[in-house]
Order: sequence, then structure tokens, then C-alpha cells
Amino acid sequence: MALTLTELQAVTDDYIYNRTPEDVYFRDHVLIHKLGKKGKSFDGGLEIKTNLEYGMQHAGSYGPRTTFPVQKKEILTAAFFVYAAYFGVATYDMEDDLLNAGDAQVVDIIQTKIRNMQKSIRDSMALEIWNSRAANIAASEYDDPHPFSGVADLFNQTASFKYGKIAPEDLMKGATSMWKTGFSATAMEMGFTTMQAIRRLASLGASAAKKPDLYITTEELKDAFEASEYALVRHSAKDLVDAGFDNVLFKGASVVADENQATGYGDGYNTRYLDLIHHSKRNFTKPVWEAELRNPETFTCNIRWVGQLVCTNRLAHVRATGITVPTP
Repeated sequence: MALTLTELQAVTDDYIYNRTPEDVYFRDHVLIHKLGKKGKSFDGGLEIKTNLEYGMQHAGSYGPRTTFPVQKKEILTAAFFVYAAYFGVATYDMEDDLLNAGDAQVVDIIQTKIRNMQKSIRDSMALEIWNSRAANIAASEYDDPHPFSGVADLFNQTASFKYGKIAPEDLMKGATSMWKTGFSATAMEMGFTTMQAIRRLASLGASAAKKPDLYITTEELKDAFEASEYALVRHSAKDLVDAGFDNVLFKGASVVADENQATGYGDGYNTRYLDLIHHSKRNFTKPVWEAELRNPETFTCNIRWVGQLVCTNRLAHVRATGITVPTP
């Protein structure tokens, strides 16, 4: 039988360029980062409840012969969100422990698995936060699994769709729903005037505090806005830059790209009315290695997170779906 190695291959080691493996798989996600760092939590409860004020009491002008209306008017209701739950699991066995050790160890497999697990759970959350809870559950909202009531639910435009267990048609002010996001499917070329039009559709109010403070679009559309005449004076939010998110400011709000955003879409979020709330006992739990009873040389650990994406005012947010890159 011929030898499989040449003399040079048998007696010459490889040059190890990097002992920490370069991550070529995971990406950063700005919505998870922006909302998660607020650190809001809850201690328990069947559902997450957010109280809403949706009406007004009797009020108006009056004179000496005016009779005041005194009928009781209800002005309070609540939206309810069932919790979401996510996990990450890592496993190693005796060969990882015994052979990947000492001078022969080039890369620490076990520590790399832990870091990979931490990124895996965040990546899973960052993907599903864009989806609809209704699309991921079977017969009951309490069935397994427990996914996010995500961005697709927030921007659902169906009049009968119950977001937070409230349909847009349930909260009306005249002919206008008070529980519905701004939305546009009109074809628009990305630029300053288009961003102005999108911003106006967030109809909570005209002041800066009532408008989106975070816009998420595709990289192509973000670059197109940055190249527009307005963006020639370029500014960025330093906190996002420090976290690795390239952005350009529009009226003080960051315009950021996310690879999970759909082509032609641009979302505006007012993060004052949107939270990623977590359970105080399940906020990226500490991984602890445990041996399996029947396989004592196989060790596993996990990370768990429980919480939900919670909106307190749908009017504060906007989605546009017909945006294109300007024609040269």
C-alpha cells in the first residue's frame, strides 16, 4: 500500500494564522440590539398586558343655559401578548474534552461552542422577530413553540387581525382606526422626500418625540438614501456605530440596514412605544454543563430567554413596501 503523505507533509506542521475561528455565519441585528438594551423585564403572569387609553371624556364649549352631559364614558382598555421563548443548546463529548487539550489544542472547541450557542439563540430571535406569531402556531397560542408576535404582526393591515388581542376596527375614532400602523404600498424612489413621506405616515403626532427614531430598510435602499443630496452632510448615531451598525441620520433618527428586511421595504419604529421585554428569570440564562445520565461522557448546556415584543401604540410605527433605488 502506497503512503498517503509525502515526506514534506509528514514532517511539516501547518502555520496557524488565527487561533480564534473567524465567524462567517452570524450577522448583527439592530432591532434586537436597540430594544434589548433597554432592559425592561417582568416577573410573571399568564400574559403581558399593556394598558391603553383610547377615548375622551365629555368636553367642549358651554354657556349659561348649557346642560352638561354626565353619562359615564369608558376610555380604557388593554392589549395582551402571550410570551415567546427561545433556547440555544451546545454539546461536547469526551474526545472534545480529552483530545482537544494541552499543546495539541489549536482551537478551544468547548469555549467556541459556548460562544456559538450564545450567537445562535440571538440569531434565531433576530430572524423570528420579523415573522408572524400566527404563522408559527398550530391550534392554540399556548401550543409549542412560543415564537414572537413579531414585526409581521405589528404591520398586519387586515382590519379583523387582532394584534395584542385587539383588531384595528375595535378602536375607532370616527373613520380612523387608533390601533393600526401607518402603511404605504405606493411606488417611491428612495430619497429625502420619500423619507419625509414615510415619516408623515406615523400619525401619532407632529413633534419629533411622536415620530420614528429608527428606520430599518435594506442595504441597497440605505445606501441610496445616503447617496441622496440631503445625506451629503452625513451624520451617524454614535451608539449604533460603536455597536457595529453603520447608519445615517434622518431628522435625528437612524436609518439602518438589516439583511432580514424585505426588498423594497422601509420600516419606521418609534422605540418609545416598542419594547423587547424579558422575564426576570429567563434573560439569557447562564450556561451550566451537565452530563447525561445514560451518556456520562457527553455534556450539554443551554441558554434560555423568555419575553415578547410589545407595542404600546401602533400609530407610532410605519411601513412602506414600494421603495426603489433612484434611476441614474
